[in-house]
Amino acid sequence: MIYDLKELITFARENSKFYRALYQNLSSDIRLESLPILKQEEFWKSNKFKNNELLTEDFSEGILFKSGGTSGHPKFSVFTEKEWSMFTEEFGKGISNGFLKDGDYVGNLFYAGELYASFAFIMKSLEKCPKKIVQFPMTGNMRNKDIVKTIEEYKINVLAGVPTTFINLADYIQKNKIEINIRLILFGGEPLYQDQITILNHAFPNAAIASIGIASVDGGHLGYFDPSCKNGEHKVFKDSTIIEIIDEDTNEKIVEPGRIGRLVYTNLTRKLMPIIRYPAGDRAEWIEYGAKFKLNGRSDEGARIGPVTLGSDDILNIFSEKNIGTSIMSFQLIINHQEGLDQLTILLVIDNETIIDKNQLLCLLYKERPMIKQAVESKVIAGPVIKLVEIFELVKNERTGKKRLVIDLREIESVSS
Repeated sequence: MIYDLKELITFARENSKFYRALYQNLSSDIRLESLPILKQEEFWKSNKFKNNELLTEDFSEGILFKSGGTSGHPKFSVFTEKEWSMFTEEFGKGISNGFLKDGDYVGNLFYAGELYASFAFIMKSLEKCPKKIVQFPMTGNMRNKDIVKTIEEYKINVLAGVPTTFINLADYIQKNKIEINIRLILFGGEPLYQDQITILNHAFPNAAIASIGIASVDGGHLGYFDPSCKNGEHKVFKDSTIIEIIDEDTNEKIVEPGRIGRLVYTNLTRKLMPIIRYPAGDRAEWIEYGAKFKLNGRSDEGARIGPVTLGSDDILNIFSEKNIGTSIMSFQLIINHQEGLDQLTILLVIDNETIIDKNQLLCLLYKERPMIKQAVESKVIAGPVIKLVEIFELVKNERTGKKRLVIDLREIESVSS
């Protein structure tokens, strides 16, 4: 069900302790622009499995997914059965607006397990997609030789998964001089870069490459891809979401194309866990105001390195376990992409009296976020780097002098479909 915005806001204020406190000083004249933009740290602090202050009612039916966070501070996102059905139905409609055709055989290579949403979400969305297709639930955990065997045996002509899965598969195909006929590659979960596109074009010469759409388990369906979109561009689900792009320094609403700000998201289909003016963690710009936007890296809410998400608040949570957090005066996350892999560099400013072993910090990071270690060992991302720096070495906004927590140096290139 799609709710009216005023109805959703009123319901959240009346039934969620978190939203009641957040909106206590608001007038009865409810307008989106008058609402505060959520602070992720406060939002997730209220969303505990016990004594939850965010949900509007008891969680008694539906589905729960893990949404990042360290093992000591896990985050989760919940949907009622109807909300989950609506989420996947809307995203499925979005997929049908792309290059998928009736009669396609689609291999789902997204990852499953450990409460992660991607495989189950894509599988359900493809079920809801209006196109008449056949699904093959392969998962990204399959060995490359088994993926190839399954493709050949069942004449699969479309693959859906994360870019790093396709890059590993392409490497295997080329090293073993294998030829398989794939018509379409649908990627999601992470950006696709020009060096990766070149690799995929060589391994899958007949394949068009397109985004499957963007969504987050935190918020919901963010955007869909159609043939008018270039890589990094997506269209807005106008009926069921509200997308805003907000100036990072002034909190001014951006309406003109080409001006980059942070993407703020309102989901009109969720009442159990309301998502109202939620910072999605991405920077974006309008291509066409209110209709089409382009992603431009991560905002200060978190870093996305390959398939792994690391929130800026996670850094202090991770390192505070060993009483290290109290000595961190400031930090910055730098994301780069080189030689086909994403890499995270953590810049730490510590007080002069503290002695820190960087290897110990790296071990602690791997312990608390094992998915990072797994991704490094699988050569999905490059190993993270920890650097101890002086405060003046942190990158600041040239206009305002403010420090940015996340610096995304990656560039997204256009895909030629």
